[in-house]
Amino acid sequence: MKIGVITFSNSKDNYGQMLQIYAMQCFLKKMGHECFLIRYTDSPKATASFKWNKVMTYLCKFPQYVMWYIQQKKESHQQRVYATSAQSSNTLRRFDDFLMDNIEMTHLIYDEESIMDNPPQADAYICGSDQIWCGDWAYYLNFAPENSIKIAYAPSMGGITDFPPEYETQMKQLIHRLDFVGMREKSGVEVCKRLGRSDTVKVVDPTLLLDTADYDKIRIPTTAKKPYIFLYLLGNPIGYKTKYFYDYAASKGLEVVYVASQGKVDDYKKFPAQVGEWIELLANAEMVITNSFHCTVFSLIYHRRVVTVPLTGGYERMNTRIYELLKNAKLEQLVLKEDLDQYQLSDWNFRDFDMYKNTELKRSTGYFNDILATKSI
Repeated sequence: MKIGVITFSNSKDNYGQMLQIYAMQCFLKKMGHECFLIRYTDSPKATASFKWNKVMTYLCKFPQYVMWYIQQKKESHQQRVYATSAQSSNTLRRFDDFLMDNIEMTHLIYDEESIMDNPPQADAYICGSDQIWCGDWAYYLNFAPENSIKIAYAPSMGGITDFPPEYETQMKQLIHRLDFVGMREKSGVEVCKRLGRSDTVKVVDPTLLLDTADYDKIRIPTTAKKPYIFLYLLGNPIGYKTKYFYDYAASKGLEVVYVASQGKVDDYKKFPAQVGEWIELLANAEMVITNSFHCTVFSLIYHRRVVTVPLTGGYERMNTRIYELLKNAKLEQLVLKEDLDQYQLSDWNFRDFDMYKNTELKRSTGYFNDILATKSI
């Protein structure tokens, strides 16, 4: 079956975005389907409108977000600083090359008008994963023909549960067109059920549907000096300075290989890894420290000792997906709560994670088999 997948795909430094695209396509191909990425550019107007809704939600419903404005000012400055140095680093990351070499995709990059006027042809369409349900209607498959199979697999709302009435009305209409709705977070499941999709289920991120053998195919060797801590930080605020992680590494006699993305700014030297190098560095690390969901996922897949640093400063809602993952893997203790000295450099127990991952792979495979086999074009 020919399947078109729409998700975020334009980042130049978000490794999780690239890897969830690769995972979804590789998983579907292993099932025997022909799969391609639908390249799409978001509407600035829709994105800006939704961001404003987020602001109002924070300020009105959560007292702790009264500091949101101050944090945004800090982040705006951080982004300006980051932009001046990011261009050359992002060129070295070669994300466009990764897509060209590993992903089947449309030649045309669609926008909200062209995708409605002349949608890509497929038997089935999938929206997901990533935090795509927070803007353009194309991510709800509004362009997909009525007689096509329409699947939402692991889209996220980023923890948002309240929307403007007009947005929610349109969302309700579109999710009722879908043949299957599987959300990445429990909060997303609850929103969909509130909107009338009582059959909504929770599914795992597509990166959890592959094994190390699948990711080893895209690994790129590096010359990193061992042993080292792999430090991967996004620009979202955390309760620790980067120096803290370097001091911890020094106390353990370990080097630090530091990769950063999405606006992370500090005075430490960073390595602009390609996607395959990012996996290689993680897979060979003595320990991984990160505030990233996908870095946590890959650390577990590769059985690396990982400590996850929770987000702060109004971004706590985004910790939900990590907490849910670690709870299901019975590894809740890997969330950093006080200091790193509580973690001994001994083996983590990944048995429960492996069992959870295998169970979810069977469950997701079953969902796809059922909907693709029983729905006629």
